[in-house]
Amino acid sequence: MISRRELTLLRAMYQHGTVTAAAVAAGMTQPAASALLRDMEVRLGFSLFSREHRRLHLTSQGRALIPDVLNALAGIEAVDRMAGDIRQGAQARLVVGAVAIAASSLLPAALAEMRRAHPSVALTVRAGTALEIIEMAVDHRIDLGILIGSPEADDRVASQVLAPLSLYAVLPRDHPWGRRKNLSLKMVADAGPIVLGTALPAGLATRQAFETAGLPYRPIIEVGQSSAACALVAEGLGVAIVESLGAHYARRQGLALRHLLNVEEPALGLVWPRDRAMSAAAQSLRTGLITQAASRLG
Repeated sequence: MISRRELTLLRAMYQHGTVTAAAVAAGMTQPAASALLRDMEVRLGFSLFSREHRRLHLTSQGRALIPDVLNALAGIEAVDRMAGDIRQGAQARLVVGAVAIAASSLLPAALAEMRRAHPSVALTVRAGTALEIIEMAVDHRIDLGILIGSPEADDRVASQVLAPLSLYAVLPRDHPWGRRKNLSLKMVADAGPIVLGTALPAGLATRQAFETAGLPYRPIIEVGQSSAACALVAEGLGVAIVESLGAHYARRQGLALRHLLNVEEPALGLVWPRDRAMSAAAQSLRTGLITQAASRLG
């Protein structure tokens, strides 16, 4: 069994890359950290790190452990926070999961509404992919999750579709196409767009839209977040294709938008644990998210 101290050291090694820095972050001496790493490798039966140019790098076996190490520590720390809340008399803690673009565009205003109704509720917000957020709900690590995908397809969680999504072209205000009221998918395809990676539901929908229209799929850049695509557009690196939440973010950044097409999937959705009653704070947040989605994406 791996102890909390060992998990903390592994996380610090992942974050800092050297034993000296990791030892400081984990609150132990460098010799103690080195000894603990050696002991873990002996007990696990494989190497966690390899040394290159005086730095330690995770081996493939070590990298395989990191997601569960981070999740395990997040769970332990959540228990610590909950215990602290109980000791200090806090009424409750609301844990929310969100894909990155929802956390930066839709969630803040809804959380503000919830806090006005439930000012004493402590909050934790966890980021993740759509699949990770579903797993968090299955494992009761979150009370409510916001994702882009097909939440109703997984019967392990309760779910609700907030809004259908569209694909938008994002371009600088001074782009030559800025005078056009409409852009076609073919124009953007021929230019070689910035796209979301196909591991993301919106990125996969983009590729499928190209293939359905018989257009070449030759992106110049693939990224993992809509906000990153918008940042590249702002630097003049091309025209991006993002979903509705990314378009809302782009508008706030002063970028120009052109609607390309509606998509049936993915949708913006909510998930929560199926076998647990939703708290009053979570219900309030869900109502706020419905309102925000209707006003911003309707």
